[in-house]
Amino acid sequence: MTKAVLGLAAYSPLMADTTPAGAPERPDFDSLAGDYARFRTSYSDELFDSIIRYAGTAPGGRVLDLACGTGLGMTAYLRRGFEVVGVDIASVMMEQAKASLPPGSRATFVEGRAEQLPLSDASFDLVSCAQAFHWFEPRAAFAECARVLRPGGAIAIFWKHAARTDPFTQACEGIIREWLGDAAAVRSRDHADEHEAGWPVFWEFAAAQGEPTGAKPFVDARKLLVEFELARSASEFVGYQRSREKIRKVLGSKRVAFLEELEKRLAAIAPQDTRVTQRQIQYVFLARRA
Repeated sequence: MTKAVLGLAAYSPLMADTTPAGAPERPDFDSLAGDYARFRTSYSDELFDSIIRYAGTAPGGRVLDLACGTGLGMTAYLRRGFEVVGVDIASVMMEQAKASLPPGSRATFVEGRAEQLPLSDASFDLVSCAQAFHWFEPRAAFAECARVLRPGGAIAIFWKHAARTDPFTQACEGIIREWLGDAAAVRSRDHADEHEAGWPVFWEFAAAQGEPTGAKPFVDARKLLVEFELARSASEFVGYQRSREKIRKVLGSKRVAFLEELEKRLAAIAPQDTRVTQRQIQYVFLARRA
């Protein structure tokens, strides 16, 4: 297990799913950009090292950071010597990403959707998507990822969730369950149930080792679990929940009251805003362009 206290940064999804009753009609990730940049936390070095080992891409290769947001998933590749193109529909978030990068960074930004990428065929060695693919129409997005990847190039899609036993997370879900029921509590998660079950839609497009490839655009599919520890204060966790579009969609008009109630309950768990170590589980799905 990798243990680290990681810096705060952000990501931005590209496409909203169906909006529950009482929630905003459409997502507005730009309005969340400040909280994203302040309260979103990074991923472990082990995760990125595992992706690069699998991809076999040498420094200097081209990486597409899909749903790049404020650059949370981009900086790790830049530090390792890759050229990175960030794609997102949230222009304010991309402006924050540009401002956060050191001078001379080999990064460019393009506004666009995962389902219709404004990029050339076979132009990338790796497509990387952090904490965002659940916002896409998966079949169109997979087809576009396959199109822009060079033969033999890799795709890496990953999410990060706190462990189910984490007291901050249990308090958060507990409020939603009390106020709106079990279904709403499940909807508020970052698709943990789907990832734990294996994310079936991924295997529709990617053949595992030893399986016939048929017409699938990807081969050598794998799923990895990479754990690490993250230190967080109660106020940082509340800020993280404030940055989440899913919380805005599920809570709707109750969002502000929910955040206030969460702050009260976490004060009992972590008095005086002391930091609590959370076990984080990273779900990584890898495949290679046929």
